[in-house]
Amino acid sequence: MNPREHKSKVKAPTIRDVAALAGVSTATVSHVLNVTGRASAKASEKVLDAISALNFRPNGNAASLRSRKSKLVGLVVPSLTNAFFARMSSEFEQLAFAHGYEIAVITSHENPDTERHRILTLMSRQLEGLIVYPASDKSIGGGLDPHLLPPTIVMDRGLGIKGVDSVGLKNEDAGAMVARELLSLGHRRIGVLLPNTDLAASRDRATGISKTIAAFDPDAECRVVTGGHAIDGARSAIEQELRRQYRITALVACTNVTTLGAIKAIQGLHLRMPEDISLIGFDDFEWMTALRPYVSAVAQPFGDLASKGWELLLARMSGEAAAGQYQHVLLNGELRIRESSGRHQT
Repeated sequence: MNPREHKSKVKAPTIRDVAALAGVSTATVSHVLNVTGRASAKASEKVLDAISALNFRPNGNAASLRSRKSKLVGLVVPSLTNAFFARMSSEFEQLAFAHGYEIAVITSHENPDTERHRILTLMSRQLEGLIVYPASDKSIGGGLDPHLLPPTIVMDRGLGIKGVDSVGLKNEDAGAMVARELLSLGHRRIGVLLPNTDLAASRDRATGISKTIAAFDPDAECRVVTGGHAIDGARSAIEQELRRQYRITALVACTNVTTLGAIKAIQGLHLRMPEDISLIGFDDFEWMTALRPYVSAVAQPFGDLASKGWELLLARMSGEAAAGQYQHVLLNGELRIRESSGRHQT
């Protein structure tokens, strides 16, 4: 045989190979692949790790083999103490109830490993669908293969993750909208407070602000401050900026948590809004109009975000969505001007 004509054949890994590497039975591998709910979270994790290591791909569409009778959808959020995720959980719960589904809510505490473990635990309950606000923009559960999950959508974060539909806000546009407002009020030293630069949602808001400021006035300043996901961390971080001799005259807080931290810092330093500093927050909630001055904020369309996400998930669960074709939907925010932002006092 001519060596050039010889084609070596590499045997594709089988379900038995996966079982051997994972140290489980082939029946357990089958349960994981078909999401029957009969494999424990620990066993599921071993099987998914083996599948990834072997680059195993089951024959046919595993989704078609699943029994979809649980009427249960999992919802993974980073935290329920964050008002944004609590509000979105409520929106999804109402939509699920209206369509005859139940929602199981779990929290990842901003940890991809915790997210992975809890998703696998949810999968042991024979999920029909999964909604994830991932702890990382890079992947779901620190690297879970979307093709081995129940029908899944990602929300708010991870909008570039392949193999899933996604819904989020036009974050850079929202940042630009806020910057234009503050520039029109005469502000030229503007601060941006965000949890970190790891997540695109906040980072894109900061980018929209900084680009708009630079294009409007090259001599204007945009000072970016990171304070973590906790209120006290945000407060501590921005307090240092507010103590500077030539401090910022306006501040944009890129999440509802950083908005609370900013308000605490401003009040703690006995500064006045908007006379000493203007403030515009994100994720408009009722508490922002509970005390004076009322807080200007970018409102996210909570209902529309949830409705679009649920629509995409229903299409995936029913098989109506085309396999291999995914939608990535971005919605506009609304700037609501109140008392905390005003014209720069020269």
